[in-house]
Amino acid sequence: MTWEDIALSPLLPPWMVAGLLGLGLLALILQYHRLRSRVGLGRCLWLSGLRLGALLLLIGCFLDPAFTERTEKKSSPALAFFVDTSSTMALPGKGGKSRLDEVLTLLTGGEKGLLQSLGEKFEIQVYSLGESVKPVEPGEVPNLKPGGGRADAAAAADKLASRNVLPILLSDGKVKWDGKGPSPVPWVTVPVGDPGEYRDIWVHELKAPSIAFRGREVRIEAVVKSHGFRPMTLPVSLRDGQKLISARSIRIQKDPAEIPLSFSFTLEDTGLHHLSLSLPPQAGESSIHNNSFPFSLRVVKDKVRILMISGHPSLNYRYLRMALKSDPSVDLLSFVILRTPTDVLNVPLHEQSLIPFPVETLFSKELPEFDLLILDDFPFHVYVKSEYLEKVRDFVKAGGGLAMIGGPNLLDGGKYAATPLEEVLPVATAGKGEYQRETPIEARLTRPGGSHPVTRLEATEKDNLNLWKEMPALDGINRLQIKTSATALLEGGDGAPYPLISVGKYGQGRVLILATDYSWKWRMGMVERGRGQWAYHRFVERTVRWLTKDPRLDPVQVILPEEGIARGQKKEVRLQVRAEEESLPAPGAVQFTVFDPKGLKVGAEIRPSGRPGEFTASFLPEKSGTYKLKVDTPGGSAEESVEVSEPMAELNGLPDPERLKMIAQSTGGKFLNPGEDFLQEVLKAAEKRETLYVEEKRTPLWAQFPLWVSVLALLSAEWFFRRRWGLM
Repeated sequence: MTWEDIALSPLLPPWMVAGLLGLGLLALILQYHRLRSRVGLGRCLWLSGLRLGALLLLIGCFLDPAFTERTEKKSSPALAFFVDTSSTMALPGKGGKSRLDEVLTLLTGGEKGLLQSLGEKFEIQVYSLGESVKPVEPGEVPNLKPGGGRADAAAAADKLASRNVLPILLSDGKVKWDGKGPSPVPWVTVPVGDPGEYRDIWVHELKAPSIAFRGREVRIEAVVKSHGFRPMTLPVSLRDGQKLISARSIRIQKDPAEIPLSFSFTLEDTGLHHLSLSLPPQAGESSIHNNSFPFSLRVVKDKVRILMISGHPSLNYRYLRMALKSDPSVDLLSFVILRTPTDVLNVPLHEQSLIPFPVETLFSKELPEFDLLILDDFPFHVYVKSEYLEKVRDFVKAGGGLAMIGGPNLLDGGKYAATPLEEVLPVATAGKGEYQRETPIEARLTRPGGSHPVTRLEATEKDNLNLWKEMPALDGINRLQIKTSATALLEGGDGAPYPLISVGKYGQGRVLILATDYSWKWRMGMVERGRGQWAYHRFVERTVRWLTKDPRLDPVQVILPEEGIARGQKKEVRLQVRAEEESLPAPGAVQFTVFDPKGLKVGAEIRPSGRPGEFTASFLPEKSGTYKLKVDTPGGSAEESVEVSEPMAELNGLPDPERLKMIAQSTGGKFLNPGEDFLQEVLKAAEKRETLYVEEKRTPLWAQFPLWVSVLALLSAEWFFRRRWGLM
């Protein structure tokens, strides 16, 4: 021990210690003067010296002197094993085992597992590395299961920055690693899986639009990759559900191979289509889950195709046709009957300028090509065979729209009764639909008509009601009886009112009856009053949109992200809530629900986007497949389905040891080849992570027995000599 090993830690402030020492010396001086008068100089100095020694020892205790013993020691790092549990770890590895089984055998296999062997010298920590990092008890390691998205090794590295840990990553190399900035710790990486034994063919890339126009060509581009296969020819198919759209063959020329391809096709049915690009599984493939890639494509109308047939020329036909032709989104084909089969013309057929009515072509072949069929006071039985009524029924049932406009021939004199069209119409067909042309009849909105898209021409309920009160009266109507399953939007007549506009649904289609041939007065009459023709044109426009199920009229619209949704990716979905009233729905009044492919409810969030009537919703799909989205509001609801695919980056299951080698090199760690002595290599790597530190042991001197023996000896000696010399 040297004086350098002794340190002082005063228990009291220095000035207080100095004060105590001064008081002690003052008392000692006073004692000296009293003793000097009674004893000789020698004895006086001897007694004062004994008292001074005891005083100095006691005052020294307040300085807390201590002996510090310093010892240099080594600290071994904790070993943190990160086990990749992403979905690719379920693929075949070496020896017929899965890649995860390779890892588990390495860690726990044999008479004395690796974890147990290393645990005798090091602190062992085990983590499962998937979409998140989770600690695992060593006893639970054999129960680990693969599944989920790609592991993020960089995120795990950030958590080890301030700790003396040696991280050991056991993976097939399909991990995320951004490599930005220096790593806080060196990584030891251990590869599993054998690229030489891996055989697979998969869809590596696909580019497709999110929206396509009906009847227009769509082009998608894809890249197919293969590994471990000899030259061969493979068919590639494009399907809409189970329906084959297109197919072609590709040629694998080398190993590995990358083959670009494209498909061009057209879709006629509007709505959301769930498509898939597929390759047939091959013998010996390591994975067949990536042979098909699903994606969604929404088909919309570029123009609404309307077929209008009028039984005779009229102002109703004229102004309706003008309104339809003025809409650039409408593609109109119209026919008007100018003469009946009973008319006698003394003119040879080849000299007549009128074209014959193409009944068979329209109703047997071309009707499904239209979105809406309008029959304007048309006596069906005169021109069309009764069997074509089945074609009209099937057209509506499949999603087409049907509008019938009033007049003496609206119900064809009761001839629709007991025909396929009877079940389609929203009004009874047993009667003749008596046509009344007497006193002008005012049209009145019904309660449902006040909010229905067809008759909601103004933004607010009050303005809309006033507008319909201004509409000119009608000179002629059909007295109809509405079915209980249908809805009347407008009514008129004294006493028991008759429905003027009746709407209903049949199958996937919609039907509307306008029981008057004087709706043209809503145009001319409003023009005469200086209100213009906008109300009539808007009525026609909204009638067409409702009958053709234009989504712009839906109270709620769900807008999916254009880039699609992949498993494990939290995406935002836009919700637009149409507000007919002045007030918009409160955020709490809009509910967003998501169901997974098994029909189970999954967590979802919704918040206002900041724009009136618009909300942003989001959810995190943990599985691939078709998800159902449901939105409920006070004004209506909407349902949408979306195809959640596997992330493109995870379709390639080829082991990537080069990535693990890059991680080890960039962090200053070590890449362990599978054939190396794993235990010895880990021990060598751990030795490099050992750190030196100095351990200090402080021993207070005042707590030592000799000190207090010395104080007691000095005081006892003073007492002894005082007594001997007669001073007591």
